[in-house]
Amino acid sequence: MNILGIFSGLLLVSSALAGAAQQHNTAVEASAKDKVRTVIYGSPLLSAEQTAQMYPFKLLQAALKASGGNYQLKPANLDMVQGRVLKEIELGNVDVYWSMTSVEREKRLLPVRIPLDKGLNGWRLLLLAADQADIAEGVHSLKGLRRLSFLQGHDWPDTEILRFNQLKVLTAPHPQQLFDMLARHRASAFPRSVIEIEQEQQHNRQGFVVEPDLVIRYPSAVYFFLNKTELQLAADLERGLHILRKNGQFDLLFQQRYGAAIKKARLDQRRIIELKNPLLPPDTPLADRTLWYKVPQPAAAPVKVVKPDVMAAELSEPATTLPTQHE
Repeated sequence: MNILGIFSGLLLVSSALAGAAQQHNTAVEASAKDKVRTVIYGSPLLSAEQTAQMYPFKLLQAALKASGGNYQLKPANLDMVQGRVLKEIELGNVDVYWSMTSVEREKRLLPVRIPLDKGLNGWRLLLLAADQADIAEGVHSLKGLRRLSFLQGHDWPDTEILRFNQLKVLTAPHPQQLFDMLARHRASAFPRSVIEIEQEQQHNRQGFVVEPDLVIRYPSAVYFFLNKTELQLAADLERGLHILRKNGQFDLLFQQRYGAAIKKARLDQRRIIELKNPLLPPDTPLADRTLWYKVPQPAAAPVKVVKPDVMAAELSEPATTLPTQHE
């Protein structure tokens, strides 16, 4: 065989090997794409569909589907307080959960910076014991709020926010303990978000009422949080959420879950008392107004907002009797 023939044969063999390698790589890529990734989400013992977590769970489910990724969701099936769930994400035992953001949390975990709640977690109404329904009567400003005492979870960012604004806060690990403390007059009020207070009032049989005139507001956001190594999952989740926002499914789920509660809260008729949030990360997308809830304001009756740093304009308020017991 001449040299030309040998060279031609080598080229044919090389070409065949390259073709086989390419086919193998394509098959591997297709196999990887078809492989189902199980995503473990933090959950209570009850399924998310049976709890107040139904809305973020449905958003998670819809966003992963819209992303085009091959994912299946699996609950952690452990009854964990919020701080424990976030720790498990940091350790890599849980993949994703939804929670209020803070500087500290964004240092430890990877946030997907699309506020699932449109910021309404920072709009707080006051849950009161029925026999103390008038305890916040006459409160018009932050100065007036400082005459009251409030309940919050011991590991909630809201606790630090209220204390930063010089409000008195008593804490407990579990929400039910906080409701029990309110029923026993251990504090004046339990601030709850607009999107959760109605359901909690209905399901709790201890006789609570919602204060009718005030809403406390501070900038905040509830995000999906992941382990910092989960870059691909975070990117897919963010892409899926943007798709849901664009096609209207995000707003549809939001309205289905919270529309009635928002309407009943009458935010356009309440006096808004603004608080500062020292925990708000600098990368919070406040400039994108499409991400945040805005109260529709009738032209004839604009909502009154009391800023936290405008003390000169504060109204005169009568003293309010504080509870005598302390946590």
